[in-house]
Amino acid sequence: MENNIPNLKSSNIETINIREILIKYLQKWHWFLISAVVCFVIAYFYLKITNDQFTVQSTILIRKDKSTSGLIDMSMLDGLGGLSGNSKEVEDEIQVLSSRSLMTNVIKSLAIETEYYEKHGLRYDEIYPLTPLKLVTPVMFNDTMKQVASFKLSSKDKGYQVDFKYGKFSDRYLITDLTKEIKTPIGVFRFLQILPIKNTETFKIISYSTRSLIDAYCGAIKVSAVNKKANAINVSTVSACPKKSEVILDKLIEMYNQDAVIDKNMIATSTAAFIQERIKLIGSELSDVEVDVENYKKKNKLTDITTDADIFLKSASEYDTKLAALETQVNLVSYIEAYVKDNKHQYDLVPANLGIEDKSLLLLMQEYNKALLERMKILRTTNAQNPVLVQMEQQLKELRTSIIVSIGSIKDGLKIAKRDVLGKTSQFTSRINGVPTQERELTEIIRQKEIKSKLYLFLLQKREENELSLASTIPSAKTINASYTTLIPVSPKRMMIYLLALIFGLVLPLIYIYVVDMLNNKILDSKELKRLVKVPYLGSIGIKKEPDVVVVREGKTTPIVEMFRIIRTNMQFMLAGKEKPVILITSSISGEGKSFTSINIAMSFALMKKKVILVGLDIRSPMLGDYLHLSKERGITMFISDESYTMNDIIIPSNLHPYLDVIPAGPVPPNPAELMMNQRLDDLFLQLRAEYDYVIVDSAPIGLVSDTYLLNRLVDNCIYVARQNYTPREACSLINEIYEHNRLNGMAVVLNGTSESSGYGYGYGYGVKSQKKKDYERKMNLINKIRK
Repeated sequence: MENNIPNLKSSNIETINIREILIKYLQKWHWFLISAVVCFVIAYFYLKITNDQFTVQSTILIRKDKSTSGLIDMSMLDGLGGLSGNSKEVEDEIQVLSSRSLMTNVIKSLAIETEYYEKHGLRYDEIYPLTPLKLVTPVMFNDTMKQVASFKLSSKDKGYQVDFKYGKFSDRYLITDLTKEIKTPIGVFRFLQILPIKNTETFKIISYSTRSLIDAYCGAIKVSAVNKKANAINVSTVSACPKKSEVILDKLIEMYNQDAVIDKNMIATSTAAFIQERIKLIGSELSDVEVDVENYKKKNKLTDITTDADIFLKSASEYDTKLAALETQVNLVSYIEAYVKDNKHQYDLVPANLGIEDKSLLLLMQEYNKALLERMKILRTTNAQNPVLVQMEQQLKELRTSIIVSIGSIKDGLKIAKRDVLGKTSQFTSRINGVPTQERELTEIIRQKEIKSKLYLFLLQKREENELSLASTIPSAKTINASYTTLIPVSPKRMMIYLLALIFGLVLPLIYIYVVDMLNNKILDSKELKRLVKVPYLGSIGIKKEPDVVVVREGKTTPIVEMFRIIRTNMQFMLAGKEKPVILITSSISGEGKSFTSINIAMSFALMKKKVILVGLDIRSPMLGDYLHLSKERGITMFISDESYTMNDIIIPSNLHPYLDVIPAGPVPPNPAELMMNQRLDDLFLQLRAEYDYVIVDSAPIGLVSDTYLLNRLVDNCIYVARQNYTPREACSLINEIYEHNRLNGMAVVLNGTSESSGYGYGYGYGVKSQKKKDYERKMNLINKIRK
């Protein structure tokens, strides 16, 4: 059938209408408001339970030790990927400051394995350093525990309640006294009360394993160079307890300095031990010589040396002095040689500053000690298979060999000098042969005493010099900025969290609406229906807000009434002046409002003072009689099956309007399809056309049964009802198929249950000259012309 309704057929071209999308979302503005409020409440409580995090930092300056330098070219290490960017010395110190061994010493020194929290409002704040109580744990508990142990302590009327948790195990204890022991499966605990506890206070005590605490602090404390050109190092962390973090950083730097001082004093300490050992030995030998002198003089009754041998003895004494000095050098060199050759001292520092006069040997010894210290330093951060260590051990071996070779050369030189001195001494000895034997023997003993005495005094002097060196050692790091806390917390960022809450509050409804639309297979609105079907669109029907099925009544001007009037007007365009038309109303499935639409369209025509009859031909599931409160005992099924019935027998006044009558469906027959093809039905419609201006037929859903197709021979036009958020989108394919194959005459669609607030002339009486009112008046003028 030719469609005469202008602009009723929807376009097939899909376009994205931003305005429609915005309106769709703005219609659910309350969702956005609720979501934003909920997100703001969540953000508020999150901030209430989250502790403020502050940055705590300290800056130190690494002093350069100009007296020491590397024994190998440190640029060789660059190729190994171990050192780059900053100064290698600074990088090494960063590794030391970040080491687990140093952090272990800090934790043990401060005894911070257990943390104490007090509840303030919704959150717990850590208490440090003064706590009102202290947890006494079993011996070695923190070193052996595998999980976190927590205690929640709260005051009760008759004592205290302790909620204990260790891993998955939890239990509750009631104690009358804090000092009472708490026996748990992992050990016996008790509390020491330091300060009075109020009844309203609640505490949480958490005890960590030492290993996990070391890992946590090593990860939390960041050590980095201030810049590439400076020897300054920044040590920082982020913490909710700034006082505790300041103490930890200060202790970390203190322990680092102590460790560096110990490293620097290793040579002096080794030398001190060597000197002390030699003083003890030489002191014993000197004591023995002095006793020998005393015993010799007593035995020979000697008091003084004769003046006759003064000149000879003086000359001999000078050579004896040289000989003593040579003997001292020989002894010192021999000591060093034995020390170096001893395998147990392979990686010990060689004693220095003993008085060896050979400068080349002294330089070799200093170079050896520096190389050994460098090896110890690198060994802390790597393993023994490192190529650098292997190279350094080879260098140490070569240095030891050089020292041994140098000592051999020195000993040979000392032996030659000693032979020369002995030769001179023997000359003077022959000259004093005339001196009594006792005098000569006494001189020999006194000479031994002088040698031991000089060596003893020399060692005492070196010991004092070494102690002075130990006392004057300065730390490796100088504190530029002591630990301090920033005034503004770094987290949580309140404005950022509230901004995120606002964003989430707006985005979540958007996502929800979008996902629901994507998953929804129902027709969403009239625009979508127009886009999906090719059938002319008559109009939309809003959601009825009153319980009565009949919404179109005399004198009512509600939005839904205006919608039915618009549909009535568009139907008149479709009828194009056709006299006494039969209009069939159907749908795809039950529940789409087919009967509701039939009743109210019939009422809208009746309001025009036209005789209208509403025929119920949904004989499988009749609802028309229920809606209009009519009897089911008589109806169209009785008329078709029983020839004794006449048309007037089944026509019932609607009691809604004097121009509206109703023929209900009647009892449900066993053969509805056969009844639809009965000739009496055709005869009935001929009579109805003669008596009434409009015949409205409420038929069965077309997607379920074929009854409606059988009625197409009797009707002039068909109104196909769909329902918003109810009719599946797949039904549009069925509608298009029926329309394209002309299986129903004069087909048009109506969308029921829309959320559109009818602007179709609502409020015309208030002088609002809207565009829709103008369209309405134009259509009415066109209808009047057609009638004329």
